Amino acid sequence: MSQGLFAHIHGVITRAPGAWLREVCAALRSSPATATADFIKKRIPATGNADLAFLLYEVIDEAVGEVSWEALGYGIQVAFDTYVEDQHSRQIEMLWSGPPPAGHLAARRIDQALYDLISNAQQEILLVTFAAVKVERLAAALIKAAKRGVKIRLVLEFAEASEGQLSFDALKAFPPALVAVAEVYYWPVENRERNQAGKPGKLHAKLAVVDDVVLVSSANLTDDAFTRNLEVGARVTDSDVVRWARDHFDGLINDSTLKRVHG
Repeated sequence: MSQGLFAHIHGVITRAPGAWLREVCAALRSSPATATADFIKKRIPATGNADLAFLLYEVIDEAVGEVSWEALGYGIQVAFDTYVEDQHSRQIEMLWSGPPPAGHLAARRIDQALYDLISNAQQEILLVTFAAVKVERLAAALIKAAKRGVKIRLVLEFAEASEGQLSFDALKAFPPALVAVAEVYYWPVENRERNQAGKPGKLHAKLAVVDDVVLVSSANLTDDAFTRNLEVGARVTDSDVVRWARDHFDGLINDSTLKRVHG
């Protein structure tokens, strides 16, 4: 199919109800090969959506002389099935910490979602945080993951590098047993821009990339953030988002914006 025809098909499958589109594809597949575009348009099941009908007519007109009606029916069906499968693989789950409003639909807490991801990790865990305090349960889960062969990377803020904007090195929250098996990175102060008051920028991101899932939130890795603060976050299952998040921090490491802690 030409790019023009594919673009028109895409416009239809992203707007059409599945049941109606299946009827359209069936009508196309059963149409005579010699049928004209006008004949096909009359055979198409009716829809109350004039814009959708117009888009489908564009597909039919574009297909004339390019593909058979049978091939068009199969092509639209395959494109729609692929689109639906792709949409199902792109999921966002909203997360929270702190008091939910009265009558609010139940949602998982940020720490619960993070622990679930870590306990099921098989390949790699990347954690990025500004602060970390009282994370014994998290550290224990990370050590277990490391023993399973999971690669652990921590990108953390340090009091010295932030010039006092963080009073407690995030690394100090993690036991030596974890630090020994993890790759730990920091943002050197000489790589940071400064504001008008002379203060350097802060490593303020809060992010977890665990295998094929991204968890991004406002919560630091602290007991307060997990249990008392009002925080929000999202668990994202989307291969493009996961790839972007991992590539972003890989790039910062590879160009030495972030440097590894040794010893």
